[in-house]
Amino acid sequence: MKTIILSVLLALATAGHFGQTDPSYTQTEITYDRRDGTSLTMTVLKPKKANGKGIISLLSGNFVSDYNSFALYRDRALPMVNHGYTVFLVMHRSAPRFALPDMLEDVQRAVQFVRYHAADYTIDPARLGITGTSSGGHLALLTALSRDIADPASKDPIAKVSAKLQAVAVFCPPTDLLNFGSSGYHLPADKPTLVEIGVLGAFSYSDWDSVTRTHIPITDRLLLRRIDSLMSPVQVAEKHSPPTLLMHGDKDPLVPIQQSQTLVSKLQKLKVPVRLVEKPGAGHGWKDMNKDEQEFNAWFDLYLK
Repeated sequence: MKTIILSVLLALATAGHFGQTDPSYTQTEITYDRRDGTSLTMTVLKPKKANGKGIISLLSGNFVSDYNSFALYRDRALPMVNHGYTVFLVMHRSAPRFALPDMLEDVQRAVQFVRYHAADYTIDPARLGITGTSSGGHLALLTALSRDIADPASKDPIAKVSAKLQAVAVFCPPTDLLNFGSSGYHLPADKPTLVEIGVLGAFSYSDWDSVTRTHIPITDRLLLRRIDSLMSPVQVAEKHSPPTLLMHGDKDPLVPIQQSQTLVSKLQKLKVPVRLVEKPGAGHGWKDMNKDEQEFNAWFDLYLK
């Protein structure tokens, strides 16, 4: 009986998340891909007075993407929606079942999906931005700064489309797994710390074994380090990276502000437009973060014009 009651309460909570209460925009959930027998979804928030530009917003925290946080991320996206942007709240496969490369693959696919269907959403496929907070900020940066995955030879029309973004704005992101907080501190190699903060699954990389038809954990240290490098925005950034805005609390105990500062330094050397807004006394998140989305709007207005 308790199980039935709990199921009903969860269903009601989910319905509340997706109930349309604001007539200034429409809210629609769609499936953008299917992997491992699971549907990957995004929720489209389309303003009645849309400006024809799109923002990918990642529903991600602690490398987990679930509906329990939907209302939080939707509300954080509303300043952009009210400003005229069509926002795509994207969910991805989550830790501990899936690791960072799987999450990146999902977000890149989501960008390709949105661009391929741009006409359906009345947006310009050449004017797409991306945003996220913490792990969502990390994945947003990783998607924006990694090399394009468009495959012109693919039989899948969506896979032929570019996954590149034209601008990025994020809160408190990890950016360099090889130098986390200080030079030479390789965070993913410190498993006790990963366990302590609850993110070990995100860094548990595996490889497909065609003989046993199973995923086998990768243990080679050099290969693990290589993957960690590819999962670090600082390490993959190049001169054609999109303009990047970062906001970070200078007292963040979980993701040191050094992570944003390091990325700023790298992008400045590459002559990529970049700005860091340091929040004095703020930790990993702060009150009235929604108000700071107004600066995101200004950034996207400038670089998605």
